[in-house]
Amino acid sequence: MSGFIFKKQIFVLAASFLIFIMTPAILNAENISVAQSREKREKLIEEVKKYIGAPYVRGATGPEAFDCSGLVYTVSHDAIGMQLPRTVKAIYSFVKIIPIEQIEPGDLVFFRTTGDGSVSHVGLYIGKNQFISAVSDGPNTGVILSSLKENYWKTHYAASGKFLPSMQDSNPENNFASIKNDKDLAKKNKKEESGKKAKSDLSAEPIFQDSFMTYSGTGSFTDHLAFAAYTTVDWSVFTEKKIMPNFRGLSSEADIIYRGKVLSPGLGLILRWNYGVSAFQMPVIFSLNAGDFLRVYAGPLLSFGQASCPDSETKIKSCVFPGVLGFSFAFPSFTKGDFKIQLVQDVCYSVYNNMSNAALAPLEAASSGLEFCTGVRVVFPFSIFAKK
Repeated sequence: MSGFIFKKQIFVLAASFLIFIMTPAILNAENISVAQSREKREKLIEEVKKYIGAPYVRGATGPEAFDCSGLVYTVSHDAIGMQLPRTVKAIYSFVKIIPIEQIEPGDLVFFRTTGDGSVSHVGLYIGKNQFISAVSDGPNTGVILSSLKENYWKTHYAASGKFLPSMQDSNPENNFASIKNDKDLAKKNKKEESGKKAKSDLSAEPIFQDSFMTYSGTGSFTDHLAFAAYTTVDWSVFTEKKIMPNFRGLSSEADIIYRGKVLSPGLGLILRWNYGVSAFQMPVIFSLNAGDFLRVYAGPLLSFGQASCPDSETKIKSCVFPGVLGFSFAFPSFTKGDFKIQLVQDVCYSVYNNMSNAALAPLEAASSGLEFCTGVRVVFPFSIFAKK
């Protein structure tokens, strides 16, 4: 019985201690005026600026080095006496999630940079689309100034979070000068961030969150460009003599894509060893991509070698115009760094004639021209070539 009483006392003490620890944070977040919130936000930003240039060390909370959550943890404690949780996921659970349109200087920005898509990186927003965070990899590491308009951060953005009351201005950017002495801040960065990709914590591997085949920004021409590479195994479901899956060959493809807001046109070249018709082929295709998952394409077909109908001695030849047309759909993706990887399935039809240029019989045309291409697509931005 005494043991039970002792355990109960320990439980009560632990619960009391937890309440004691959490109460200041809750009171700080709830019971302050708008003027006090403005003052606290200013202090947060001035404090975080002090650490620009500090190195990244995983698990560190400063003052010599930080990881991303360690920076937010220390700055909030030292600047305004608020005890935020220590890890990114715990901070994300603690704050109030808000639309990005409502973000104010002094709020937090979160990013998904892990293979499982969880929230794994956090920074302190300082206004004018800029934030300060501790990053571990990329052209710049340590505590750096970054922009939400950078391609990497745009595609990895997860949410914005608020742990201080709003300053209640219809234009939060006007509440105070969120970035003073921009030139001085840039000098404190190890390198300028403009046009460069920053990466988040090594605790996570990057993952694309949004559509990568569309682009709604107002960047330069090259910002709109992306590349796609395909590798597929080609097959069909019948020949003139049998109905069963047939190996038709191997294909590789390279596309350059101009990413639009809704539809993205592309130009590509396919190298295809068409085992089914015993010929090497080079279709040149013009494509139109609708988001990350659908595309249609068509173009001329160049063929080398004497082709014949599958499972037949009938000699045929490809038609340059019209040559090849098809559509493809892709499955949800995963990523590695700047590369988005997807499984894809194409349905492709190539036009063939007989040796006198007359049209083939329907069964011959279908068995020769209809193919299914199953494989992998890798997409990456043109900006990867600007990485140093």
